Amino acid sequence: MQIDNRAILYKVAEVFSLERDSTEQRLMLQKTVYLLQAYGLKLGYGFSWYRYGPYSQDLVYDAYAVLGSERNKYKQPADKWSFSQSCLQKFNEFKEICRDILQSAEQLELVASVDFLCQTWYPDAERSQMPSLLRKHKTQFFNGQSISDDGLILRAFDICGRLRQSSR
Repeated sequence: MQIDNRAILYKVAEVFSLERDSTEQRLMLQKTVYLLQAYGLKLGYGFSWYRYGPYSQDLVYDAYAVLGSERNKYKQPADKWSFSQSCLQKFNEFKEICRDILQSAEQLELVASVDFLCQTWYPDAERSQMPSLLRKHKTQFFNGQSISDDGLILRAFDICGRLRQSSR
């Protein structure tokens, strides 16, 4: 059975309770999908750097359809299949690694941003360099709060490492 990428997005949104009604919810959707892909789940979205970190315009379009204007179109087909046990296990492992950040837009934004920088622009960066490297590209969260805690940035770096290590 061929499964539409949007139907997969619908199910992922269901598993992770993702919505797109507010700026905060859209940010959480973007960063969760980015991090799921960093974890090795191939959802088919390309990301580039934007104001709030990694951003996918294709994900915006799909989320608008799947979680908005065409929700019912994707709900019925998605109800006819489920993720495999191994995929559900990967989701659970991901949730365990990210348990402290999945409900925080700021933490998701920080971890996804650190991972994007490490994977895209600074693949050889040392952990100790990450606070200054991040601040070159991002000085505040989406809500305007300053990114000033080096400890949080280093913790984000560590979470990224665990995600990438576990994806192998």
